Amino acid sequence: MFKKRVAVIATVLIATLLFASSVLASTIDPVSRTITTSQYYVDFDDANPEEIVDLRWNGSPNLTNSAVVAGCADALEYFGNSWVTQDEGTPSFVFASLVGWGTTGTWNNKGSSNIDVHSSSSGCPGSLNVPVRTKYKFFDHGPVANRIQVHRTFSFGSTPLTYNLRAYIPRMYPSSDYSQVLHPDASGTSLLTETSAACPFGCRVDDWDGSWFAIHSPTTGTGLIVRRGSSSVGAALWVDEDSASSTNASNILLLSPAGGFTGNVSEVEFMCIYDSSIWSPSLSLPPGC
Repeated sequence: MFKKRVAVIATVLIATLLFASSVLASTIDPVSRTITTSQYYVDFDDANPEEIVDLRWNGSPNLTNSAVVAGCADALEYFGNSWVTQDEGTPSFVFASLVGWGTTGTWNNKGSSNIDVHSSSSGCPGSLNVPVRTKYKFFDHGPVANRIQVHRTFSFGSTPLTYNLRAYIPRMYPSSDYSQVLHPDASGTSLLTETSAACPFGCRVDDWDGSWFAIHSPTTGTGLIVRRGSSSVGAALWVDEDSASSTNASNILLLSPAGGFTGNVSEVEFMCIYDSSIWSPSLSLPPGC
């Protein structure tokens, strides 16, 4: 009787371990720079360690796009880049690249679900040559399987950056489908809708509670939720559509403090792709996001 019980327990343990390994198994290939989870396939560029060239969710086609713009052979617009843009479309236009245009560095996997990228942008117009570290964490079980965590840190040192900063720019393609930006108002009591096509040079939205926004396709009911982690840095919502890559590039705009950004400045964001079976737009986010 005792042997039978031991055999049964052993069988259950093995089955549990096999089930857990199948559920939790993420695959990171450091040679091809690809990540495969139960929900995601993510492919980083072979040369630019920050550039996501392919983003697929739950068997979808590629949901993002990149673009090379005159002035540099390296892509300027891509999922994950970082810019300073001010007064675009006017003679006072200011541009600076922190991630994108001349970005080089290292791409490393840390365990089965983490990516660690060290980079800087140099050699192209507006390149700031600021050290940047971007850490990704992928999840592979339960409701959080739709979530990707991004933790980006800029090392400005003692030289201040006196402009507002687009720390991490997601891009959903095509912008003709992903044409809306949904977000809570400043009080968190109403859901507002912005149209990205109305903002080819970007629109700052201050009527926002700082918690999350969604790049949304009203046609298919799919989209990307971006939820901000806790931070002492003030922020606004930046609604934007970029024609070169045909992407909705809306993002969180970090507001420069008095005296500018100095030292290490970090931003943590959680991204979650959804469809209509997971979420109908409302003030309540789906489980796991």
